[in-house]
Amino acid sequence: MRNLNSIAEVALDLPSEFLPFEILLAEGIEDLSSTAKLRKLAYQRHLPDFSSTLSDDLDPTDTHPSMAVLNAYSKLDKTLLASVRIQVSHSEPLILEQSFALPQALRKGRIAEISRLVIQAKGESLMLRLMLIKACYWYCRFQAVDNAFLCARHPVDRQYRRFELKDVLPNQGTVEMAHIGNIPHRVLWFNVLGLESDWRVSGNATYPLFFEKSHPDILSDVQIKTLQNESSHFVHHSA
Repeated sequence: MRNLNSIAEVALDLPSEFLPFEILLAEGIEDLSSTAKLRKLAYQRHLPDFSSTLSDDLDPTDTHPSMAVLNAYSKLDKTLLASVRIQVSHSEPLILEQSFALPQALRKGRIAEISRLVIQAKGESLMLRLMLIKACYWYCRFQAVDNAFLCARHPVDRQYRRFELKDVLPNQGTVEMAHIGNIPHRVLWFNVLGLESDWRVSGNATYPLFFEKSHPDILSDVQIKTLQNESSHFVHHSA
């Protein structure tokens, strides 16, 4: 990996690209209630049976201190377009561990689970998905997460191929998730700091979007803030 200080110096000069939407942390019951309604509508289209188990008012899990709900809002009219949830944990189980036991080797340090990614706007679905995943990545990195996990059902799992995520248990296939209506999912993971160098080596087509361009509309420019923090930490410990 390159020197973190040099990464930050380069990143602070990254070209900025503004989006037609902004991604913000949900704050308060009103935001979370809107998120619950969006989720229920989104799941009704693809998983109606599971959707019937979801609240259309408020998911109490969203209010847990370990949870962060990231919402994408239209700049034009403030409509809620999409949402994703991240759980960051030091030692307590991730939600997916209600159905699947993570190997202890991957539970070391701080871990996170990305879940409940839903999108309302079909016309912008690809860009919204990419930017929500970028937001998740940089939020995890800002929070000093070591390894991050997500569960993906078929055929949605195909959409994550571009991100080069690894199966927690290679060649195992899918696992029935008791907490998601017993629907089979693949359990995927990535090392947060390692992802950047992995993509650089593989020539991943998404690399420029995630690492060579700044999007200030994502969590108040969390990418630049993270790199500044990492640079400051590196300089402090190198002095």
